[in-house]
This record gives sequence, structure tokens and C-alpha cells, in this order.
Amino acid sequence: MRILVVQPRPSPGCADLGIAGALARLGSEAEVEVLHDPAAAPARLAAMDPDLVVLDSDVGPVLEALLGELRLGGPPAVVVSAEAGEAVALRAFRAGAADCVTAGADLAEILPVAALEQIRRFREQRRRRSERELARRVDELERTNEHIIQNMNSALLVVDDRGRISFANPSAESILDVEAGGLRGRSVWDWFPESPREAPHLARTLAEGVRFRGAEGMLQRPDGSLIPIGISCAPLAVAEDAAPGAVAIFQDLSEIKQLQRQVLQTEKMASIGQLAAGIAHEINNPMGFVHANLSQMGEYLDDLRRVWERVEALRKALHAGDATPDPAAGEELAGLDRLAAEVDADFLLEDFDKAIRESLEGAERVRHIVQDLRAFSHQGSEESAESDINQCLDSTANIVWTMMKHHVVLTKEYRELPRVRCRPMQLKQVFMNLLINAYQAIEARGEGGHGEIRLRTEPWDGGVRIRVEDNGTGIAPDHLDRIFDPFFTTKEVGVGMGLGLSTCFNIVRRHGGSLHAESEPGRGTCFEVRLPLDGRSREEDGMRG
Repeated sequence: MRILVVQPRPSPGCADLGIAGALARLGSEAEVEVLHDPAAAPARLAAMDPDLVVLDSDVGPVLEALLGELRLGGPPAVVVSAEAGEAVALRAFRAGAADCVTAGADLAEILPVAALEQIRRFREQRRRRSERELARRVDELERTNEHIIQNMNSALLVVDDRGRISFANPSAESILDVEAGGLRGRSVWDWFPESPREAPHLARTLAEGVRFRGAEGMLQRPDGSLIPIGISCAPLAVAEDAAPGAVAIFQDLSEIKQLQRQVLQTEKMASIGQLAAGIAHEINNPMGFVHANLSQMGEYLDDLRRVWERVEALRKALHAGDATPDPAAGEELAGLDRLAAEVDADFLLEDFDKAIRESLEGAERVRHIVQDLRAFSHQGSEESAESDINQCLDSTANIVWTMMKHHVVLTKEYRELPRVRCRPMQLKQVFMNLLINAYQAIEARGEGGHGEIRLRTEPWDGGVRIRVEDNGTGIAPDHLDRIFDPFFTTKEVGVGMGLGLSTCFNIVRRHGGSLHAESEPGRGTCFEVRLPLDGRSREEDGMRG
């Protein structure tokens, strides 16, 4: 993704807003270019074709003209202002800005999120415009299809009822990594070697005449690399109840998937940041008595060394004598008895063993905490796998428990569940956000005593159901329909950005499941996650043509 920052050099006495530094947090995938000459911005926009423009509000009179040009069809613009207030934001929006961000202490947190959201919207708008353009020209396909299809960004294939390719545009040849003209007559299943499991949409379109719009799948290139695609399929019917072939339009989603992974990882690490204090305390306790035990064992070792020196002296005395009892050996033995009594050798050995056991238990406790944390923070694989949902929920609860154990009673009611095909690391992110929200709702209640969080799992019709219930503050009825919207939050500034539940909702939906909330203000909230066993989205079921 390409980002152009238009920012004049700060005059003496003016601080740099830190725009470039904040955008650097997007990582190596973001190409950020800073332009210090506002007058050169239009020419640079045409040459660079960025996904986003970020403007310093101090650009001056050029700002309004530049925003006006961008409004006519350019990329979205985010204005960063050193001044706060609705008046500043209103001027920016009226001029044509897509978003306005105040350059405060949290700029490095807010600006990357705003940039990612605007880029996502911009790309989605471009994709939708492309699809609308294709739909508008369907009636003229016979006369103009050659020109349109040959120049469209999406790949297009026409296949017969056996999956043989009869037409492919250049984008399809590029994505499938085949030279020009090399697709005609070949089987489409060469790129889906395990079809129809790996290509259920196209296979069902050919077999049943089912239409799909915007479904996701995978294809395999000749070099073995796997490419994620978004695919739409429709039957190519020539008569009623006949489906002699199909049309498939698809796009390479590799870049979008990478962006999704980055956003997901950012959300995961933000959740872990909230747990840092509790985890540090949980680790500090066992490490404290491990350290104390090691110090005590050092003292014990000194006493054991004194006993051993006496034993060595006795052994030498016995070896130096003959069959006649040696008086020196008797004296050494008496000294050994006195030393054993002095250091209380029996207690020393017993306590030494106890200290070792306690230290091992403490080290094992720390190891489990670190393993759970490392497993959660790992980005994981995009590949789905048969997973134990109870284990996913429980290991996540163990991490969150470190921050809430002194304020919350955690009740677990796990029923035996069938294994679910899913991406377990993504579901752990869902459970983490729901548990943290439940804890924060209990904290916001502001009453003494312990709150309660109840975790329940059970088989559900065609899948499993997971419920996270709390007796916190609850959610107001007028907010309940908006809690899954991006950037909607009822928390104080700095506590949340409104992305947690939106991320959860999208993850569950991609797994073919649903996420619902029931709440009563002052009584608590229940979030219910429903997941099918096969992890396939119901949105992919489509409609018959």
C-alpha cells in the first residue's frame, strides 16, 4: 500500500507532528513518501497513484484546493491537525477530507488505524465500481465483451460442464501463471487438484446450477504455490433446467489477506498489552519463592559441605588404620555426630528436598504461563484444522485469569464437543476480546466484592455453541445494535478504539458462524458464539440460478 504525506517543513519553534513516524508502525508493507512541497502534490499524485494521502493541516491555502481535487476521484485524504476541536474537523470534512485526526499523544496509535480503514474502504470502493461496471455492460456483452474482458482487472474463465476451459482473459492467465493462449482446452481442475473439496463453489455451480457471489477459495499454481481468491460463479445456461457450463470471475486476495493478518495481529497484541500487569504479577510470585529457595539451598549446601568434609576425614582415617580399631577414626566419628546434630542434618535434607520440589513447581507454573502467552501471540497459520474448542477457550481463559483473579469468580461449564474445522488462533482472539470485555464491564460496575464470569459450551444443531456471560454493567438497548460496528465504543478515551467486537464478528462470520449479544443494563451481558463443524460460511450457499 502506497501513502503520500504532504507536510511542509516545520518552521523554527514548531514541533514536527510525527506523521511519518506514526505511519511507520504499519510495517514494511506500507510505502510512505513525504512531500515537503505542497505545490508539487498534484503532479506527484498522478505519478505515484497512492492508496491514501495524509495532509498536515498547516499546508495552508493549498490544502482546500488539493482536497477538492481528491474529492473528484482521487484516493481518500486524512488530515492531521495540531489543533483539536469540532471546528477544525468540520472544515476538513467540508473541504473533502475522509477523516481528521488530532496530533495528540496517541497519534501513533490512532493514525495507523485510520489509515488502514481508509485504504480498505478505498480498495473496496474500487472493487465494487469494477463489479458494477461489469454488471452494467451485461446487455452489450455480445458486441463489447472482447474489449471489456481483455482489459478487466479480475480474472474470468468460461468452462463447460466437464470443467474444460473455453475462454480465459489475460488476468486469468496471469493469476494461473500460464502463458497467453495456454488455458483453452485445459481442465480447470488442474488448479484445484483436490476438487471439489478445494473448489466447492465452481463444482456446485456446474453440478447444481448454484450461483455464488464473493465467496473465498484457494487455487494452486503449477509451481505448487497456493493463492487465496475471491470467486463469483454463475451457470452458463442455454435452456431451462440446463447447465452446460459456468462463468467464474475471481481475484487474487493475497494482499488483502496479508492486510487482514496485520490488523488481526495488531488487535491480538493490544489485548495482550492489557494483560501485561496481571501476567507480570502471576510470574513474579513463583519466581519470588524460587529465588528464596535457591538462596536457602545455597546455605544448606555450605552445611552439607562441612558434613562431607568430616565424612572424608573419617574415610581417610579408616583407610589409614589396620584391623585394630583406630582412635583417630573414633574421634572423627564423634566429630561427625556433633556436626550432624549442629546442622540438624535430617531437617536439612528434608527441607532441601522440599525446596527443590517447590522450585520445580514454580518453574513449571511460569513455563505454562509463557507457553499460553506465546501460543496466543503467535500469528498462526491461515490453514484451518480440526480443533478442540474447549481447549481453545480454556487456554485463553488461563491467560486472562491472571488479570482478573482477584476480582472475578470464573465458572466453567464445558460439555463434550465434536471437533470443529477452524483457524484456532483466530477463535482465541475472539474469546480473548469477549473475556476482557466481560472483566471491564464488571470493573465498571464499581461495587465491592467479586463479579462473576461464566463460560459455557455445548453441542449445537450442526455445530457448537459458546457462551460468555458476566454480571457487569450491561449494554444500553440503543447501543446493542451498534456494538459490532467498527470504531463504535462506549469506553473512555484511551481504553478502546471500537475494533475488538467488530474483529470478533468478522472472524466468526468467516468461520460460517454467528455472534449475538443479549444484555440488560445493570444485570450483565451474554455473548453467544455459534460455529458450524465444517467452518464453511453460510454466505457461500448462494441461490440457484
